[in-house]
Amino acid sequence: MKQKAMDTKLTVRPIIGCLTHSHFWEGPCRAGRREDMTQEAEAKAADAAFAAAQETLRQVSDKVELLPAIDARYDEKFVVSEQVWKQIEEDIDKVDFFLCMNWRIPRLERYRKPVVILQNGNEGIDFAAYCNDIGLEAHVAMNIQDFNETAQYLWVKKAVRNTRALVLTAGGQPTFGIQSLIRDPEILRQKYGFEVIKLPFRDIIPYMDEITDEEAKPIADKIINGSRETKVNTEWFLNDIKYYLAAKKMMEVYDCNAFSTACHELCTSEIPQARKFTPCMCHSLLKDEGIPSGCEEDLNALTAMCIMQYLADRPAFMGNPNYETDELLRLHHAVPALCMNGYGTEPLDYKLWAFTGQGFGGKLQVDFAQNRTNTVTLGRFNPAGNTICLKTGEVIRSEYDAVYCSPYYYIKMNDVRTYMHNLAAFGHHQVLIFGDYQKQIKELSKFMGFQVLEG
Repeated sequence: MKQKAMDTKLTVRPIIGCLTHSHFWEGPCRAGRREDMTQEAEAKAADAAFAAAQETLRQVSDKVELLPAIDARYDEKFVVSEQVWKQIEEDIDKVDFFLCMNWRIPRLERYRKPVVILQNGNEGIDFAAYCNDIGLEAHVAMNIQDFNETAQYLWVKKAVRNTRALVLTAGGQPTFGIQSLIRDPEILRQKYGFEVIKLPFRDIIPYMDEITDEEAKPIADKIINGSRETKVNTEWFLNDIKYYLAAKKMMEVYDCNAFSTACHELCTSEIPQARKFTPCMCHSLLKDEGIPSGCEEDLNALTAMCIMQYLADRPAFMGNPNYETDELLRLHHAVPALCMNGYGTEPLDYKLWAFTGQGFGGKLQVDFAQNRTNTVTLGRFNPAGNTICLKTGEVIRSEYDAVYCSPYYYIKMNDVRTYMHNLAAFGHHQVLIFGDYQKQIKELSKFMGFQVLEG
């Protein structure tokens, strides 16, 4: 399988600029004490500045892989030496952006690389404004905390760009189950670098046939043994696991790291009836592994899921919204994950029930009241792929249905009616993560170039 997008690192070249003069003089841009303005004194100050910058770099986010820092001092001619340029050019194809510290680097713009300037004054904002005006992406950071927040947004942007989704389809445009989807995946590739490969939904069946009971049983047993209540045919449950393992194998073959499949069309083919499985468990398991996995070929939801999972470092739930009252929304589907509090956290308790009345099709029944916070953020992109609708709320209870899509999560929020009217421009599946990430997603939109409608 293609490397998980969440394992992506930002490769950053720190360049520490410093203006050191060739001798002492004073004038309209230079004044001070003579002893601090000699060539020797300024060289000593530049050494100290470089050392301080190196110390600051120790606090950089673990999402960043730092290349060796470059000491890029220059004199009053404002000419960077060829020796320094050669250092900057080393491994330049790997560089996601330059991190400029202290003084700007004259003519750095010739490399056409994004720039982040870590500097708390006029130098940084002036250089950034110049770069942005000539079509180069540039950002300023006032301190290391500010830089790490900026790096997080740039990392999400790169992670999305490194996402390639396998979408199993019946080829309908639009699909029967969800007409509001993004019908042309090229929109996503051009705008965000998010690739989609579409293949017939039946193509996964030969991969399922290759999975043995011996491969599937340990995974199935672990899930069954961890359940607080099991209401699924445990022999048939192996088929859910075989579908999950087949999806992973197919993603490996086609170099993908995200997944979606037709649902209505798969259902009406009666393949799930004959083989006694549903894809629900596959979606839940993949998301808990950090692999975005969405229902029904819904690229609007899958794009939102990628962004929200990467940004929040936790899996997402997605489901159908229903208006209950002006203050209460119901959201339901059969695809909760267990690490909803964040990757690396204790999995939530769950029951393992069956999607169907016959007892096949495992689904996790998870009470979201177990989460560390009841606050949730909901999101979905529009069919044009250029705007996300956001809404926050509070989960107040969970309910379960013996068959079909369940759990049901009841979410308290203001003005549900207007929110549902807004969704008429976006479509129905909503992606849910725990926590209030509305502000962060709005900030991210500036880096990725999408619009935000707050529901």
